[in-house]
Amino acid sequence: MTSMTTEELEQAFRAHATELRSFLHRQLRNPEIAADLTQETYLRLLLQPPRKPVLNLRGFIFKIARNLAIDHARSRHTREYLDEGIAYLYEVTGESPALFDVVVAQQDLSAMAHALNRLPVQCQQIFTLCRLRNLPHKEVALQLQVSISTVEKQLAIALDFLSQCLQR
Repeated sequence: MTSMTTEELEQAFRAHATELRSFLHRQLRNPEIAADLTQETYLRLLLQPPRKPVLNLRGFIFKIARNLAIDHARSRHTREYLDEGIAYLYEVTGESPALFDVVVAQQDLSAMAHALNRLPVQCQQIFTLCRLRNLPHKEVALQLQVSISTVEKQLAIALDFLSQCLQR
């Protein structure tokens, strides 16, 4: 048996993307996070395709999305727990959280800028236009004279790369 082609996976994802986003929106009650996790599902599907043909691609795609939603809920709980701990630390030590937040934000921005500069130019442009300037994929594709599919793939690559760089 051979693995599934990128085209087959993309076609399956496109066929269920709207339903998938609705599913994630119902689970998370947040349209922005649902959209982000829908994009992350697409990314995972393309970067880690099934090794064997899958009989129920819809189920496979929804399983990826469900696992991402669970991971998101876990990380949100962990962040809330850490935020409470930091707030208590500030209260006990009398330190101002503002200075700490500024330093962390500056470090995060520096790490993001460094990681962004390591991406290929087209990937950088697509990420900047889509995520920092909030342009629709269609408009980015027209502006850069590439297909919408290229925009989606390059954005997925950029998001995955930046995510990996910032987790280190």
